[in-house]
Amino acid sequence: MRTGDTGIAPGTDSDFVAVAFIARIHGLRGDVKVVQLSDDPDRIYSLNKVYIVSKNGETKESCIKNIKAIKGGFVVSLSTVLSASDAQHIVGSYISVPQDEVPEPGKDRWYHYEIIGIEVFTTGGVRLGKVEEIITTGSNDVYIVRNNDREYLIPAIRDVIKDVDTKKRRMVIAVMDGLIEM
Repeated sequence: MRTGDTGIAPGTDSDFVAVAFIARIHGLRGDVKVVQLSDDPDRIYSLNKVYIVSKNGETKESCIKNIKAIKGGFVVSLSTVLSASDAQHIVGSYISVPQDEVPEPGKDRWYHYEIIGIEVFTTGGVRLGKVEEIITTGSNDVYIVRNNDREYLIPAIRDVIKDVDTKKRRMVIAVMDGLIEM
């Protein structure tokens, strides 16, 4: 069970899903270095029309003109970014797509934005809290569930995660020995 890395662009409602983070300017022509947020390594190559979503939620439509893979990410040329000065204004923003353009994640897979904020219950019906953060590890994600002063680290594995209903915003987990103190 893995969670896809694509998430809601911060500062926005759920209309846009971030697929890459604009990390810095690359060169003098307005290209930017981006870090892909999707766990599909080819996802960025499938994009054409995108939306640049700034930290404060401003959204601007653009098109990807060129993509080049480099160590630690990609260099991207955007149709609306014509200079290094233009590029400087979008550093820290997200390259995003409308949520309805995000591919289905597949069986027993969810996007981070679908899991963050979901209510977590035990198979016995005890509410543990909400997923507030996700730690991505090499083998499985770990959901950080908080409820007031309590925090639980829940591994996203089949033995623990019994049901996820993203529409009802509810997750049911099996409590294994040593997993949580109740």
